Amino acid sequence: MKWVGSIFLIFLLNYTESRTPLRNEYGIASILDSYQCTAEINLTDLATIFFAQFVQEATYMEVNKMVKDVLTAIEKSTGEEQSAECFENQLPVFLEEMCHEKEILEKYGLSDCCSQSEEGRHSCFLAHKKPTPTSMQLFQVPEPVMSCEAYEEDRETFMNKYIYEIARRHPFLYAPTILLLAARYDKIIPSCCKVANAVECFQTMGASITKELRENSLLNQHACAVMKNFGLQTFQAITITKLSQKFTKVNFTEIHKLVLDVAHVHEHCCRGDVVDCLQDGEKIISYICSQEDTLSNKITECCKLTPLERGHCVINAENDEKPEGLSPNLNRFLGDKDFNQFSSEEKNIFLASYVHEYSRRHPQLAVSIILRVAEGYQELLEKCFQTENPLECQDKGEEELQKYIQESQALAKQSCGLFQKLGEYYLQNVFLIAYTKKAPQLTSSELVAITRKMAATAATCCQLSEDELLACGEGAADIILGHLCIRHETTPVNPGVGQCCTSSYANRRPCFSSLVVDETYVPPAFSGDKFIFHKDLCQTEGLALHTMIQEFLINLVKQKPQITEEQLGTITADFAGMLEKCCRGQEREVCLAEEGQQLVSKTRAALEV
Repeated sequence: MKWVGSIFLIFLLNYTESRTPLRNEYGIASILDSYQCTAEINLTDLATIFFAQFVQEATYMEVNKMVKDVLTAIEKSTGEEQSAECFENQLPVFLEEMCHEKEILEKYGLSDCCSQSEEGRHSCFLAHKKPTPTSMQLFQVPEPVMSCEAYEEDRETFMNKYIYEIARRHPFLYAPTILLLAARYDKIIPSCCKVANAVECFQTMGASITKELRENSLLNQHACAVMKNFGLQTFQAITITKLSQKFTKVNFTEIHKLVLDVAHVHEHCCRGDVVDCLQDGEKIISYICSQEDTLSNKITECCKLTPLERGHCVINAENDEKPEGLSPNLNRFLGDKDFNQFSSEEKNIFLASYVHEYSRRHPQLAVSIILRVAEGYQELLEKCFQTENPLECQDKGEEELQKYIQESQALAKQSCGLFQKLGEYYLQNVFLIAYTKKAPQLTSSELVAITRKMAATAATCCQLSEDELLACGEGAADIILGHLCIRHETTPVNPGVGQCCTSSYANRRPCFSSLVVDETYVPPAFSGDKFIFHKDLCQTEGLALHTMIQEFLINLVKQKPQITEEQLGTITADFAGMLEKCCRGQEREVCLAEEGQQLVSKTRAALEV
């Protein structure tokens, strides 16, 4: 978006200095300066999160050593008088401690980072974070008897080890979320240790924690990628939209102040600055709860919870109702002022206020749709103030802004229609064929995983009301495509995907929807090895069988991305016929080998490959 440019706030001060009053680029005083920290923090756990996320393959003993050393350094620099207050600007101390551990960094390939300047060093460490290192297995809760004994013997160490295991596997997960979910795990252990079937208890009660870990990790990584790739002001635009939808009765000045501080906190969290991420986040939630009477009546129960719980609760609270007497539309919002005469800062503020007013009138719309409307509105203003009658031009153009909502509605209707007709599995195959054509460079497992999420989104969102459907579908698509873009950043896919990932946050989903076939892709020479069928096809059921069939579809499309729907229908019908014939007989392996050869020959002839 044109008005979403790049304005960056960097305030890393020497750790021995206190924070100077924070004023953003608009000169608005920060909430963060007027609120004290609300609770004592556990620096041991925060330091464990920091080192486990930055040196993911380090052992618990190695992380523990760095934790003890950094706590000693902080105590020396701050003195005991600060123990109950805020520990601010500690990031340089943490980075310095990592670089003291030369053997550990050398062991895990991170030593080169320490030869750089402070900011370069930090960026280098951030760049080495991996979503889940290949050498690391999924975290398994230890055997219940051992867990219960270890917990009873030394609860603090047991929970710190749990935090270490979670943090190293989720390097982008914000520290407050890790602490929150660890606190929930801490609550289930005593009750599970008392029951006869402790294994089942841990599995059942721990399942929701595991789910939240996975989901929040994806959300946090996505948020940080948006801020990194599209700039802070894009992130602020997203936050204006979300807060204006949540707090519909609040004026723009108050929303703007909140937005600037919320974006600042996300900066800390994305940079791995665990202390300021936690403390500044708590300050904002304290402020919100102190203003609950004017902000929203939906957060009253949230504000009665612990500091960690209430932040999560406020974020997930329902949107407030629209205020009475709010005009249904924003016709002539600018009036007769000449938009093209505004300074760059005035344009930013005006368009931000437009987003605020549009969002509070449309709490049911997805963020990306509202930002597309805002971008269209900016283009409309720039065009209209070059005409003889700007107001008349605006009147006509504002009606056309509905096209952004209508495009999304049409796509949702199409997807839900297919879901109702085909069901989740066959809808996934529709997505699978489409995305194999758009991005044939992706592996089979990547394509299956991405399209499975898309089909699951349809299964969830298509059950909702029309008002909820758009936000659900567009929101989920934003996360799924955002993670495809993170993958592209690591290993480029193709120019089309690259264009969609980098050109515009608001238009990312429509860009992907408009991709058809990657014209730069050169199919590999035909290999019969990819089309060999064995009797295990007849013995496989459920998800495993579906995946094998999907791999067959992927290989077909990769062989000829221009394959037509009719050709695919014929080949898959022949494939199903082969399975039905061979799986009924006794000589399955022989039958599949013979029939498979005939299918391959027929397919090659039809596709001319």
